[in-house]
Amino acid sequence: MRIPRILAALLVGAALLTVPATPAAADDVVRAEVESLQVVSSTAPVEAQSNCCGVDWSAGRQLWLRAGRAGDSVTVSLPSVPAGQYDIGAVLTRAPDYGTLRFAVDGVAVGQLFDGHASTVRRVEAVPVGSASLTAGVHRLTVTVSGRSGASTGFFAGLDTISLRRVGPLASVTTTAYETVAETPARGPLTRIYDPSVGESAPWYFNDHTIVRNQQTGLWHAIGITHAEPGAPQDERIFGHATAPTPTGPWTKRPPALTASIKSGEHWIWAPHIVYDRGVYYMFYAAGSPDFANYRMHLATSTDMFTWDRTNTTLFTDGWEGRDPMVTRVGDRWVMYYTATSNPQGGNHVVAYRTSTDLRTWSDRGIAYTSPHTGRAGGQTESPFVVRRGDWWYLFVCCDGTDYGAAYRRTAVYRSRDPLRFEGAEKVTVLDAHAAEVVVDGDNWYLSHAGWGQGGLWLAPLTWSSGVVARGYQVNTNFLRADVRTWPHTRIASLAVDPGGTGVFRAALDSSHRGTGPYLAVGRFDVTDRAGPPARVDVSADGSRLNLVGIRMGDEPVTADWLLTVSPRWTGPGLQSDVTWSVDGPTTAPVWEAAFNVDGALPAVGDPALAARPTGDADGFPMWTMTSGPGLSLVTAHRWNSAWRGDNTWYDAGHSMAAWQPLWRNGGLEWSPGRYAGGTWRLAATGVERDTAFANTVHVAVNAVP
Repeated sequence: MRIPRILAALLVGAALLTVPATPAAADDVVRAEVESLQVVSSTAPVEAQSNCCGVDWSAGRQLWLRAGRAGDSVTVSLPSVPAGQYDIGAVLTRAPDYGTLRFAVDGVAVGQLFDGHASTVRRVEAVPVGSASLTAGVHRLTVTVSGRSGASTGFFAGLDTISLRRVGPLASVTTTAYETVAETPARGPLTRIYDPSVGESAPWYFNDHTIVRNQQTGLWHAIGITHAEPGAPQDERIFGHATAPTPTGPWTKRPPALTASIKSGEHWIWAPHIVYDRGVYYMFYAAGSPDFANYRMHLATSTDMFTWDRTNTTLFTDGWEGRDPMVTRVGDRWVMYYTATSNPQGGNHVVAYRTSTDLRTWSDRGIAYTSPHTGRAGGQTESPFVVRRGDWWYLFVCCDGTDYGAAYRRTAVYRSRDPLRFEGAEKVTVLDAHAAEVVVDGDNWYLSHAGWGQGGLWLAPLTWSSGVVARGYQVNTNFLRADVRTWPHTRIASLAVDPGGTGVFRAALDSSHRGTGPYLAVGRFDVTDRAGPPARVDVSADGSRLNLVGIRMGDEPVTADWLLTVSPRWTGPGLQSDVTWSVDGPTTAPVWEAAFNVDGALPAVGDPALAARPTGDADGFPMWTMTSGPGLSLVTAHRWNSAWRGDNTWYDAGHSMAAWQPLWRNGGLEWSPGRYAGGTWRLAATGVERDTAFANTVHVAVNAVP
C-alpha cells in the first residue's frame, strides 16, 4: 500500500549522528538513526517519515526512499568509527509497496538482497547488511532498489537504524589482477586427404583413427574405423587402411588392416592407436561386446603395419565402453590414455590412464581428467590425445558440450604441467574437429578430423601462438592466498590458508572437479551451465571486497552476482561469499539446481552429523560443512535463511566437495523471472583436523547481527 506522505524535513546537508563522541572500543556496536545521517545523493525523493501505520520507529522516524523504479538509490555517510573490519546490521521496514534492496559501501556491494515486501507495514530487527573493512574517515552506504517481488505494488524503501560492530583489525589485503599468456593451438583450414568411399558402391565414413610413419620406409599409414554410412558403431568390424608419402597425401587405399575376431572376443573394434618401439609397431584398440561395462583393451603388433598379430590380445577391461586408447612416452614409462566413466556402470565421463614399461603389462587405472558431466557412451572425454610443448602438456578431448550433436565437432584443449593430472586445468581453446589426432612431421604440426557423415579423413595445419588462457585476481593476506578466476570461467580456482599467519600455506580449495562458485543445472542434474566471465568486477579501494557482477550462466537468461569479502581474522582466516541470482526470462528447460559449490582439497568432507560424508544427497542445509585432513580444516558456515530457499546439500566424497543447493528439484521447475538471494557462507580455517568447536563458532559468528 502507499503510505500517506508525512510532513517531514527533506534530508539535505549534514545532520546529527547518534554515535559516541569518542571512537568506540573494539567490539563496541556503533548505532545511528539513518534519517539523521547526511544524504550524499538520491535519485528519488527522501524523507524523514514519522511513526505511522501502526509502526513505531526508533526516535520516532525512519528514512523513507520514495523510489519510483528499479535502480533508484540513496547514499548516506556512515558514522565515524575506528579502523577495522566491521559487520553491518540494520533495522529496516517492510510494506506492501516496498521493493528489494541491495547495499554497497563506498561503491562496492556488501551482503545480500533484502526483500522489503510484506502484506502489512512492519519493522524488521537485526537485518544483516554485510561486512566491510573500514579505514578511519568518511565512508558511504548506498541503498539501491534492485527490483521488487511479484506481490509488491511499489519500489519504496524504509531504513530505521544502522549498526556497525568491529569484529577484527583492519584487513591488510593485496588484490592484484592478472592475465596468463601461454601457447595455444589453432586449427587452419581442413583439406580432405582420404575418401574411403572410393571403390565402394555407397558412401563410407572414416572415424577414430591413427596416422603414423613407418620408421624404416618413411611411408605414412592411416588406420581407422570405417563403415558404410550412416554411423553404425555396433557393426564396425574392420579397420580401414591407407598409405601416403606425406601426411598431406596423396593417399592410396589398402586392404583392411584388421578385422574383428569373435574368437578373440571382438564383436566390434574401435579406435586404433599405434606407437613404435624397438622395431615393433604396437596397435592398441577397443574390443566391443554387449557387456558395455567390460570393454576389453586389445593389442596387435606388426613390423611393417600391413600384417598384424594378435599375440597376448587382451590387456585389461574397463567401462562404460572403455575405449579410444592413445599411448605416449612420459619419462621412463609409457602412458595409455582412454575414455571411460567413473565407474563401469556409468557416472562422470573421465579420461583414464594406465602406465607400462613394456607396452604389454599395464597398471591399475588412474584418472587424468574428470568431466563434470555424467552418463554413458558418448560424452565429453572421447578421443583423448596428449602432446607436450616445452614444460606444458596439452590434452585434446572431444566432445565439448552437453548436446552431443552440436558438440560432435568440438575438441576441447586443456593444459597442465603434470601429464597425469588435468583436473582443474584451464581449457585454453576449443577446436573444430572430431576424433582429432595430432600429427607431427618435422617442424609441421597437423590436426586430423573424421567421423560419421564427415566424408572421410581430413587434415589441417595446427599452429601454436601465445594467447590469454586465464584472467583473474590474486588475493593475499597473511592468512590466505586465493586465485579468483574470472576468465574463461568464474570460480575460486584455488585457496591456500595458514591459520597461524606464519607464511606456511596449505591447499584448502582446488579445482579438482568443479571449482568453488555458483553453477546451474538445467534440464537435468549436474552442471549444465558453468559460470562464465562477469560483465564487470568491482574491487574496493583496500582490495578486501570483489564483486563479480553479471556472471552469465551458460546460455541461460540467468546471471549471478558473486561478492567475495576478505578478512584477516574472522574467527580464523576468513573469506565470505554472497551469491545473488537474476532471472531475466524463461530458461531453456526446467531448472534442477541453482547452487554454490565448495571444491575441497583435503581428504574428507563432512558436516555436524558425519565427519566423512559418502557421495550423495542430504536434505536441507546443515549449519556448516567441513573439508578436513591432518592439521587443517576449512569450514563453510551458512547464514540461516540467507538464500531464498535451502533444498539440499550434495556431497562428492571423491573430490571432498559439498554443493549447497538452494534450488534442487528432481525433474526441475520453472524459475520465475526476478532477483533471488542466493546465500551467504563464511569460509574459515583452523589448524586442527575435524575441529567441530571451531566450526560451531564460525557458524555463530556469521549469524551474529549487530
